[in-house]
Amino acid sequence: MIHKKKAQIWYIDFMIGLMIFFIAVFIYYQYAYSFNQDPNDVLSDLVMETKTISSSLITQGSPNDWNQTNVQIIGLTDGNHRFVQNKLEIFENFSYNDSKEILRTHYDYYIQLKELNGSTILINGEEGIGLIQSNSSDHQIAITRIGVYNSRLISMVVQVWH
Repeated sequence: MIHKKKAQIWYIDFMIGLMIFFIAVFIYYQYAYSFNQDPNDVLSDLVMETKTISSSLITQGSPNDWNQTNVQIIGLTDGNHRFVQNKLEIFENFSYNDSKEILRTHYDYYIQLKELNGSTILINGEEGIGLIQSNSSDHQIAITRIGVYNSRLISMVVQVWH
């Protein structure tokens, strides 16, 4: 008998075992990558997104006198936390998808202006701007910003959910 065959058989067994190992590692990483995100990561992302949207809306936007054709950043105030009726109306007239694109978010949102006693301020006859949440979500964040509207102190509530 020739001793070379034993070494060759061992080499083939080693290569098959190595291939099985790499396939198992590949399947594991594919599974781990496609597995749902940690809920804490989703919530922290929602918090950051809600802060970003509300911070943008409390500014004057870009350009300062933006309209539907030239808006780069939607801002609803004059820069001093005083809400501008014209900007509110223009924002309310955007399609929902266009406004999401301008706000640079992939999450759903809803924005309301409220008196300090809790009553809702209507904008063009609407109670809010954005998508009304149809069902309860485990991943929902709301941030309230204070501003002035018609010489009254009000709150702007920005809700974002996934």
